[in-house]
Amino acid sequence: MEPVPVPEPPAEMRDWSELPLDALSVVFTKLGAVEVLIGAGLVCHSWLDAAKVPELWRTVDMAVLYRDMGSKNLGILTAMGKRAVKRSNWQLEVFKGRDFITNQLLKYVRRRSPCCLKSLHLESFTKLITKSPLLEDLVLNYCQSIRGDVYATVGEACPRLKRLEVRRRLGWWDDDDMLLTIAAMHGLRRLTLEGVRVRSRELTAIVDGCPRLELLDVSECFLRRDIVVDGALPAKCASIKTLKLPLFSDVDAAAAATAADDDGIF
Repeated sequence: MEPVPVPEPPAEMRDWSELPLDALSVVFTKLGAVEVLIGAGLVCHSWLDAAKVPELWRTVDMAVLYRDMGSKNLGILTAMGKRAVKRSNWQLEVFKGRDFITNQLLKYVRRRSPCCLKSLHLESFTKLITKSPLLEDLVLNYCQSIRGDVYATVGEACPRLKRLEVRRRLGWWDDDDMLLTIAAMHGLRRLTLEGVRVRSRELTAIVDGCPRLELLDVSECFLRRDIVVDGALPAKCASIKTLKLPLFSDVDAAAAATAADDDGIF
């Protein structure tokens, strides 16, 4: 008679809701704000408690997953942004968002982070910048309404600014004031410009006005016809560790803009 096999003991069931609060909070830091607000934080009461720990919301990044939600949910994303900022409990240091941002949300960010905000990544912009004296990191992607006077305000209101990235689409040519006012941001260490027309005198002003620059990337900008890129400018930039000068001419920019218009992009 064959021996009767002994059944294996049932696998131990793990109750994930009993994980310590600090362990859950560490896991949640690996997720985005949207994932926590509409996913992990809704699993159970203990996970919701972990999702409300203020340290988790010092950085609020809503610039990645929002596109998957569709344009009809922009109002929901705005409300979620407000909820995330509220959970920071006045400790917000970094905020990243895109075109769902409203003036009301930015005002709320300003009220809830009067002294802590250090990094702001937006595709819209208001006077919030004047209320953020500790700002060190500013990235502006395709913000059509921002002009030179705004950058002058940034230079005055944010003396600790170390990184500035500005990207524009073809055809936004009101750049003279912008480039010259960037030269007043004396503490800048990293500057990236894209889609901007530049002259050698403007680049020279920036290099002279920002002696701490470690990176100057204007490789995706366009040379104005009167620019002279000889040995003088690179020599002046000798102390900059990473230097990328423009590769395209003013004529190239006009041709590209015309082609884009013909294709119906703009």
